[in-house]
Amino acid sequence: MFDLFECKFTTKSSELPLKKSILRKKDKINLNNQSIRSVWTFMSIWTQIKKIIIPQQVPKTNCPKMEISEEEELLAHEIIQRNESENQYYTLWNNSSAKNSFLSWLKDQYLCYQNTGCCDPAVMFLMIPSVNGFIVKFDEGRWHEQDFLCLFDYMKNSIKNREDYWVQVSDIKNTKKGSQTESVQRHYLKPPRQTGLESGEKMDQKFGNLMVSLCIINNKLSSLKLSATHYNDHLFEKAYPFDKLIHVLCETV
Repeated sequence: MFDLFECKFTTKSSELPLKKSILRKKDKINLNNQSIRSVWTFMSIWTQIKKIIIPQQVPKTNCPKMEISEEEELLAHEIIQRNESENQYYTLWNNSSAKNSFLSWLKDQYLCYQNTGCCDPAVMFLMIPSVNGFIVKFDEGRWHEQDFLCLFDYMKNSIKNREDYWVQVSDIKNTKKGSQTESVQRHYLKPPRQTGLESGEKMDQKFGNLMVSLCIINNKLSSLKLSATHYNDHLFEKAYPFDKLIHVLCETV
């Protein structure tokens, strides 16, 4: 990633019409310049983060709501329901080498990313203190579209069954913006509910809130994303490392 701190600002008395009384206060000018750099640094980081986590942003209400800009037209928003044909295909895929092949590839790419900082261009990992995740760009020369749909559901099922997560919402939203249509399917999962805790005892957040999403643009599969957003307050234990989540997803390999 490029160095976010390369962006610098300079001020010269010949370039800016500043009063002499202000120009003499060099410390104040330097402080202002430092503040500007800090703001631009934050904006640059946020721009990178938004590319991964926008689909899983959670507003103040309990149920995550997909926001629509004024330029977008909502075509449909409904609960995900698989038909019999899709369920049958999932059963076959779940016992196939195609599933194991993809999960093995994902595990290898994560290990490569950890060891070298590099990986297959088809996948990108996001690793920052409060959010971890990855996005896999669909390549029709390497994978089948229906298999990606199965992977999307498989990730939800694995986390739900192996880590006792519960699904708060599984929905699909279709929108249109200009000549482009977009369909986003998502599974939003939350850690197990905990009761009977002793006074002062912290809750186990496991991996935090998890979002799995599948994006289709102009009727063409675009990407598969997963993100884990951690709770960062005193009520919760520290989140599990992302390595363990990768292991949960790729456990059959």
